Amino acid sequence: MTLSNKKANYGDHLDRISDLPSNVIDGILQHLNIRDLARTSILSRKWRDIWISFPWLEFDKDFFDLYDLKDFKDHSPEVCIIITEVLLLHNGPINKFTLFIPSGFNIPFGCIVKWILFLSRKGVKFIQLASNESVPYRVPSHFFSFQKLTHVRICKFKLLVPPNFCGFKSLVHFHFERMTFEFGALESLISGCPLLEELYIVNCSGIECIDLSAPTLKVFSIEHIQAIKSICLEKAKNLIDLTLVLNQDGVSSLNKNLPEIQRLTMGFVSKMLYADIIHPSQLIGLKYLKLDRVNLDEREELLYIVSVLKSASNLVELVIENYHEKGGYKTQAAGRVEELECSSCCLRQLLIVNIKVRSYFKHVMSLIRFILANSSSLKTLTLNVHRSHNKSDVPILFNIWMKRASHRAHIEFLHQRM
Repeated sequence: MTLSNKKANYGDHLDRISDLPSNVIDGILQHLNIRDLARTSILSRKWRDIWISFPWLEFDKDFFDLYDLKDFKDHSPEVCIIITEVLLLHNGPINKFTLFIPSGFNIPFGCIVKWILFLSRKGVKFIQLASNESVPYRVPSHFFSFQKLTHVRICKFKLLVPPNFCGFKSLVHFHFERMTFEFGALESLISGCPLLEELYIVNCSGIECIDLSAPTLKVFSIEHIQAIKSICLEKAKNLIDLTLVLNQDGVSSLNKNLPEIQRLTMGFVSKMLYADIIHPSQLIGLKYLKLDRVNLDEREELLYIVSVLKSASNLVELVIENYHEKGGYKTQAAGRVEELECSSCCLRQLLIVNIKVRSYFKHVMSLIRFILANSSSLKTLTLNVHRSHNKSDVPILFNIWMKRASHRAHIEFLHQRM
């Protein structure tokens, strides 16, 4: 064998992965599912025990997809054994843990309790619990003893706060979706999070009133909550980002002492008027505004938008999406088009406007005319129209000769046929 061949063979057997930097190894492991994570133990002697100390454990949809429910077998015993063994083998802290239980897996509640008890001693900072089972699990009581949590996301569980709950002292992010709260559970939970900055509540039940005693809260989003009566944000002094998407039987009152919100998203799945919830005088500090499901054929809603724009002199971006009745397009009845005052430049900071309408609304052009005439710094105004196939139902929407306070304003018309 020649010397060159010897060098070639030697090069073929070089262990190129054992000496990788730790940050590179972590980057590789972060992109592997739990099965492939365990398989890395055969790569080399150094890698044999790396996976059992990796601080991220994710039993997500990809993990459960390994089991075929079409064979009509009950895979829950095997799944429970694997998750339990992985947790018992793990050596070191677990910073991030994910458990997503798809429908069809009858995971015993006792196993979930055992896993949460084990995790409560592992210094978990980020936890995600989700279930798609028809009957929601209860959040195990050991969950409330986690001391280092910073981020929590829970979907479709029942939540009852135990009386000995001492709070999550490091928590900054809470996300609840399709949850069932016991009476007073949300308030008890939030009051025990002195550093909470972001709170998302989506499609949950069991909440009648919300009184947020969260002075550090910056982002609050509440969407599709049934039968909620009131929301009080007076104590959330640092709140700057608010999202309200309410159902027909949604909130009946919002406290009148709102903090100085900079970003606001509102949408109502009902005939509720925006003015009934937030008065324009409370929105002076707005920089971003999104109004969803607006009925631009209603004079009251048009005038509300105009009054908000006159109050929000610092507004930079505006997004409006119209209300669309189920069952198709409705041809609007003829009526007087609202003429809006276009004399003063009240929107000196406004740069971007996006308006989306499903069909022609008689007040759309009045609103656009008002925005163009009062926005001295405007860069882009986009009108996106979804219209029916019948061209005769749609009048000409754009008049390029509209008065513009900004000479650099670019108007874009997007047209989509439905």
